[in-house]
Amino acid sequence: MPQQEPPTGLRAAAFRPRPARLAPVAPALALALAACAGSGLPPGFAEAAATAPEDLPARIYLRGDAIDGAAAGIGPGGLPPAVRATMDAVAPGGETVFLGREWGQHGEAFRIEKRYVEGQGESFRSALVADDGGVLERSHTLPTVKVPAVVLGAAMPYGRDIRRCEIVSDAVAERFWRIRCVDGGGRTFVATVTLDGGLLHARRLVAAELQPEAR
Repeated sequence: MPQQEPPTGLRAAAFRPRPARLAPVAPALALALAACAGSGLPPGFAEAAATAPEDLPARIYLRGDAIDGAAAGIGPGGLPPAVRATMDAVAPGGETVFLGREWGQHGEAFRIEKRYVEGQGESFRSALVADDGGVLERSHTLPTVKVPAVVLGAAMPYGRDIRRCEIVSDAVAERFWRIRCVDGGGRTFVATVTLDGGLLHARRLVAAELQPEAR
């Protein structure tokens, strides 16, 4: 099975939170937004990243050295009511580890990821929700021992340290596996694998920390 070429490098721009509406956009921020707009990132990402909470790293997905998707964090108050209602129904309780706007194969939508602790173990749930509250996909994790060996085998060329195994469903049925793994260099890859173990693609996940500039 061919190995995915690692990206040659990614320079994450530092963003300053957007000023109040009456204040002009700071020059450094304007330059950062312009750089994002010309870097292959999806339209709308730079603006969302500039206003994201500082404790939610932005996510950039790479296939080879090309940007293949992105997500920027938002606060709970940034959710449309229909999206919030769906998320509460699909992933009630738990600890929110990511909440944001995501750009990917479904276009632009809202992503939530939650962590659940049960005794000494933990599990995760995730949902991707459209602006109107429709569920585009939902997933939950399973222990590695419950994942078919052919599925794990499809992901291992990208990293033998398996961190998370999710079974992903659309509004109708289970469709594929999403395997998060880490290679020997500490890089995180997300492999998308069919239910019978066929590799669809693998992407590198880069967490881009947004740091406000000192005035």
